[in-house]
Amino acid sequence: MRKHKKTWVLVADGTRARIFVKRFKSLNNVMGHDLVSDNLRDREIYMDKPGRGFESANPTRHAYQPRTDWHEYQKQIFAKEICTILEQANETQDFDELIIISPPKMLGDIRTYLGKQIVSKVTAEIPKDISKLSEYELLNYLEREM
Repeated sequence: MRKHKKTWVLVADGTRARIFVKRFKSLNNVMGHDLVSDNLRDREIYMDKPGRGFESANPTRHAYQPRTDWHEYQKQIFAKEICTILEQANETQDFDELIIISPPKMLGDIRTYLGKQIVSKVTAEIPKDISKLSEYELLNYLEREM
């Protein structure tokens, strides 16, 4: 008797992710809830005013710009957290195949942190932001696209 392959579908954007198990014509949320990143606002990130510098030739002052885009950094941390969850699930053999649906930038961040064992299980990557679709709409989307 052949075992049915267990397919997981990861739908993520920079601040929210859902992981579903796809069975025949249904999707079930694996975790029972959405994963949500700590999406801090600018005023929470930049609590202090930037440092100020002086020109050596004249009395002009200017503010230093931060070197890090904190919103992008938060998205990378979130991608890493998602991949950690996938790694743990892979160790317990919770899935056989993985479909990733995410905007191109986030898809790249996720790829960066995925381990080789999981990369070999990825059967499709769809570079689209459809994270706001309901489970029903998402299932219809997958039926049309795959």
